Amino acid sequence: MKITKTVNESKLILELDGKLDTKSAPAFRGCIESSLDGISSITLNFAKLTYMSSVGLSIILTMKKMLGPAGTLVIINAHGLVREVFEISGFDDLLAKE
Repeated sequence: MKITKTVNESKLILELDGKLDTKSAPAFRGCIESSLDGISSITLNFAKLTYMSSVGLSIILTMKKMLGPAGTLVIINAHGLVREVFEISGFDDLLAKE
């Protein structure tokens, strides 16, 4: 999986390309943990994400908790199986209204 990171003041944008699974999860977690200082808003662009396992969902939920109640996390361009993971788990409120 390829991760493209953009930081603009207190906003972090991560674009994921490929599969977010057990193999790629440590790199995703490390990218997030090393980028959270001073961040209050995270946007995850899943336009090129083709698959996400439950481990990816777990990392995203942990990330949301780390942001705290004042922080925002939104997922844009989720489609197909990736979107289904959020809908089935009941966390589709994280998805941008498209």
